[in-house]
Amino acid sequence: MTTVGILGIALPHQTVHRLAQPETWYGLSGAKVTGDAVAAHLRAAAALMKRESWDPQLCTPGSLRTLYYALVHTSDDGLGDSDSRYVAEILLEAVLTAASGAPYVDYEAWTNHSARTLDDILRACQAAAAVAHAYGPGALAGHPQVEPGRTC
Repeated sequence: MTTVGILGIALPHQTVHRLAQPETWYGLSGAKVTGDAVAAHLRAAAALMKRESWDPQLCTPGSLRTLYYALVHTSDDGLGDSDSRYVAEILLEAVLTAASGAPYVDYEAWTNHSARTLDDILRACQAAAAVAHAYGPGALAGHPQVEPGRTC
């Protein structure tokens, strides 16, 4: 299987192809979201967690100090919105699924696992932000978004 490396995570070709499809980059409101907007949202959520020293091992899943709440809080602060958060969640799950080798990973369940560290979460956000920047609308040259009807 062909893979593409993103920050040490090998994304299968079919995952890259799916993430590069235009329909991946629409939020729940129906608005198109740029890769840069999603990357900025992920970086801001990670920065919040790091700045506040959120320790997932000390926080329960119901607490307000999880990656989910960092993504929501980032939206509330105007550093993203519900659309960029929705696409960020899709990318996080794709990156975590590729990294784990599991058929599917729910990013919230992954974040809440008892062995998870803040560094693990920050790396996942960094990798998902790199994917957003590379494959989202407005992507870097050399990583074009796949147009409908085209194949990679």
